[in-house]
Amino acid sequence: MPVKNYLSSTHLAKHTAATLNSLNSGETDKLIILKNNSPKAILMSFESYEAMEEEIEDLRLTALALSRIQNFDPAQTISHRQMMNKYTK
Repeated sequence: MPVKNYLSSTHLAKHTAATLNSLNSGETDKLIILKNNSPKAILMSFESYEAMEEEIEDLRLTALALSRIQNFDPAQTISHRQMMNKYTK
């Protein structure tokens, strides 16, 4: 990770508005916040966070679909007509 992506918690406290503007404008993608030279948090724009959450959900659903495909047993299925007869009255 480039050095420009690291920021001390002291610098963040003193330059919060400028830091948030940098994230909001897209100038900076994410910042790793350091306290006592140790990573403590990651700061990113809300748009980046939402995109990350959507990608994680897409990956979760893909993994679920692949698992279902691998474990598919045609003997355990019922036809659409059978399902309609069973669940509609």
